[in-house]
Amino acid sequence: MQNRKKPPVNLDEYIQGEKRKYITYEAGARLYSMPYWTFVKVAKEANATWCLRKTAILDMNVLDKYLDEHYSVAREDVNYAREEVIKMARGRKKVENIEELVGSKAKKYVRYAEGAELYSMGLHTFESLAKDAGAIRRVKGIVLVNIERIEAFIESFAEEG
Repeated sequence: MQNRKKPPVNLDEYIQGEKRKYITYEAGARLYSMPYWTFVKVAKEANATWCLRKTAILDMNVLDKYLDEHYSVAREDVNYAREEVIKMARGRKKVENIEELVGSKAKKYVRYAEGAELYSMGLHTFESLAKDAGAIRRVKGIVLVNIERIEAFIESFAEEG
């Protein structure tokens, strides 16, 4: 008995005449700047997906046509999008004149990034220095470093002359 498997599909013949672009879900989500699962849902709604063995690809022509018909762009101004990104809240505020605040004893504790900037050293170096000096205080998930202890620890290494 002969093994009668179908030969693999010749994609060149299928694509002939039309310029089609196929892309994976991950690359498509990046291309459209969408969350991955939102993009997968939209692609499935558009019936643009092709399931291959362990992966799925989608036809960009079908997806673009679907998006043009069913979704509208709220605002196409590119500068508007950039302004929104700039206006987004940051995790931490950058302290402008930190040297003056620490020098005038107005600020006794700093975070790792501020201390590294204050002492002109890398973040990991400052972290290890603070741990060695015993200057770390943890308050509700925030690590604060006592500047007075850091200065005393650094001064203990002074060379006798």
